[in-house]
Amino acid sequence: MPDWYKSAMNGLYAVLVAGVLLGLYVILMTLNKKTPVPEGCENLRPDCKACGIADCAVRVKYEEKEGANLK
Repeated sequence: MPDWYKSAMNGLYAVLVAGVLLGLYVILMTLNKKTPVPEGCENLRPDCKACGIADCAVRVKYEEKEGANLK
């Protein structure tokens, strides 16, 4: 077989593997969004008083949203 054929087949395999991975990602994300939230986990809030990290991204978002002073 010519060298260009082997290179083309390697490229085709790479594209197919990438396509399968992308398809699997899309399917799993779609199924994840359709999964209902477990009972008792509907209104979870972070317990930032127990955490000492003041610049944590979760804590900053929570403070902005709730207007709480947790520092």
